[in-house]
Amino acid sequence: VPLYHDKYKKAGIHPNDIRGVKDIVKLPFITKDDLRENFPDRIIPVGYNKDKAHIVCTGGTTGKPVSIYVDFITIAQASINALRELRFFGFSWNKSRIVQIGNQSQYRVDLVVERNFLSHVRSLFSMENFLNMDVNEPIKEIMDKLDKFKPELILTYPAIHQYLAYLKRKGYGENVNPRLLWTGGAMLDDYTRRYVEDAFRCRLLNVYSSVEAQSNIAFECLERTWHINLDLFHVEAIDEDGELVSPGERGHIVITRLWGRGTPIIRYTGMDDWVRILSDEKCSCGLRTPVLINGVEGRARANIVLPNGKIFPPGAFCFISSVLHKLNTFKVRQYQIVQRKIDEIEVLLVIDDDLRDVGPSVELISEKIKETYREKVGPGVKITVREVEEIKNDKNPNKPPPIVVSYVKPENGVRILDKREA
Repeated sequence: VPLYHDKYKKAGIHPNDIRGVKDIVKLPFITKDDLRENFPDRIIPVGYNKDKAHIVCTGGTTGKPVSIYVDFITIAQASINALRELRFFGFSWNKSRIVQIGNQSQYRVDLVVERNFLSHVRSLFSMENFLNMDVNEPIKEIMDKLDKFKPELILTYPAIHQYLAYLKRKGYGENVNPRLLWTGGAMLDDYTRRYVEDAFRCRLLNVYSSVEAQSNIAFECLERTWHINLDLFHVEAIDEDGELVSPGERGHIVITRLWGRGTPIIRYTGMDDWVRILSDEKCSCGLRTPVLINGVEGRARANIVLPNGKIFPPGAFCFISSVLHKLNTFKVRQYQIVQRKIDEIEVLLVIDDDLRDVGPSVELISEKIKETYREKVGPGVKITVREVEEIKNDKNPNKPPPIVVSYVKPENGVRILDKREA
């Protein structure tokens, strides 16, 4: 693979230097820009038949999507990888009624898998128990299809789960009573989890994947532990200088995919998520694996930077969840935290009109949220809480809006605030 060959040659790495995964630290990192700048021919092995491969792209939240190559074997193996997680939770791939609601735009993974893998599988198996839906369909139409399908497991973005939970509370989806809900592709906050679980009367758990990974890097068990798939991925965490952090310390995730063909993913830093890793943990669920402590804390580029020099990862800045929990209300349908300037934070709330006059008032909720953020961020920051009719994703209309948005870039040398200090 020319990209890797040149990188390793420049770093003075010889194949004999790598005897096992423990030697991976000798290898240089691969970035998003590396994949972008070397696409198409330099990110695949010399002689690789592109005619039998498929291009898949990331969502391009930075405005510059990353494209890689996968093939039928890689897609098939990714599907096989998912089977053991289904079995772990008591589901059968060919009997349990499973729904995936994803992005089926051109070159997105969900559409590529549907056209180039599932279409072939359906010629061998009925697959009537599996429903693959487009997230861009009107939400009521999605709920109507779910009602007819009667799913046992639903996988989609957190925001879509919340929209469906809202409709469920309004009497839609009488037959939508899943045993379990899976979510990924965005940060799941505690309030959204409680809102959805209360509506559907079942658990909502995270799976952690990416286009580059092509499979779940980690998944959350019923004990809320995030288990890393050690045999599928080698996962590291590094600091701002590219040095490995100590076990349990927060750092930027680095992944190496240990399987598949097409574009290799080795010491890849492009996912840009904050994680804390422990290498060997025994969980009461029965699994013993490396784990992500408290899951994924969001993208580094979405950090909230304050005038006093503190930085909050996105997952450490969702104080609204605790406020709404204390007030014992599900009146807020949706919210978003927006930092437009370093000293200005705006909280947007979408209120359920049917619950507007039930429980604590919107004014009280807004004031409590404002008080909480004032306490957390300190003086010198203007906090505004505003009710809006809807919240959209301005950067990517095909994807639900993020919970935390920042237009302020972190400066080098500013320390990162640990969540426990917040």
